[in-house]
Amino acid sequence: MCESNAKILIVALASISLLTSCSGGSPSTATPPTSQQSQSHRATPQTSCPPCLYVANFGGNGVTVYPVGTKGNKKPTQYLNGSLTDLSNPTAIALDADSNMYVSNWSNSSVSVYAAGATGNVVPTAVISGSKTGLNTPSGIAIDSVNGDIYVANYYSNAKGYFNVTAYAPGSNGNVAPTATIAGTNTGLCNPEGIVLDPSGNIYVTNGCDNAVTVYAAGSSGNAKPMQTISGSSTDLNDPYEVALDSSLNIWVANSGNNVVSAYAAGANGNIPPISAISGSKTALNSPYGVALDASNDVYVANQSNNTITFYTAGDTGNVKPAGTIKGAKTDLTNPEGIAIR
Repeated sequence: MCESNAKILIVALASISLLTSCSGGSPSTATPPTSQQSQSHRATPQTSCPPCLYVANFGGNGVTVYPVGTKGNKKPTQYLNGSLTDLSNPTAIALDADSNMYVSNWSNSSVSVYAAGATGNVVPTAVISGSKTGLNTPSGIAIDSVNGDIYVANYYSNAKGYFNVTAYAPGSNGNVAPTATIAGTNTGLCNPEGIVLDPSGNIYVTNGCDNAVTVYAAGSSGNAKPMQTISGSSTDLNDPYEVALDSSLNIWVANSGNNVVSAYAAGANGNIPPISAISGSKTALNSPYGVALDASNDVYVANQSNNTITFYTAGDTGNVKPAGTIKGAKTDLTNPEGIAIR
């Protein structure tokens, strides 16, 4: 997928907005917090949910959090935003077992980490950034539930010209080299955008420029060949962005190019039709970028173009109305992209 003019415009507008809000200054650099900063600016972790819905707002340089099931024009229970956060056009968010928040930042090629319950203009607890990291315009992020490793899908190619996925050890901070990099001619990676891991550590990646989902065995590194590839005209994949798994390990994809959220059976491979597809005028889908499922397999979608989160009841398919929508000025949603539930 070639990056759309609309998103480039959003980057420019968001950058101008950030500069204005900082009275002419530039966004904060990716430096670890001092203990004094941590005490002064980090909120005491308090989470009014779980389960919570976490949203990375690309245009607003913020992370908003809502109780799962929220509807209407409601304020977020947490709102990370401000010059101290190091957020820079955040594209995706993931959570570890302790509900610490990991955010991929498009414009400054970094990963910033925040304590569970953090809200306001807070300093990250860690920032992965620098020339050694291999980060290059990260679009997706996931945490391995087995060992806590941090996986990042980098939209643009590395210095060797390969699209890639990089992984980092738990607790990584600063200019650190990845512990693993999936890159090479065998990988099938092409503008990787979304990423998720299953409970066994297998790695699922959406690829924007060839409309595919590639799946790699746990622990893959180097020029690894995918063990599954969903691709072809029957799949209905079109500019796939975020990917998620339900409780049966069915594969859910938000397709920003055709306003479809499609699902594929666990283990799906080849040019196969989806087992479910939410699409049509009643759905209110509008450039769906993010997708996540709750414990009941209800489907939540971030609609980048109209600043909404829509959700659908488990089993919904076709041209269905949302079971609920988060929208309105109070929500602080601004070009939402990545979402996660925990």
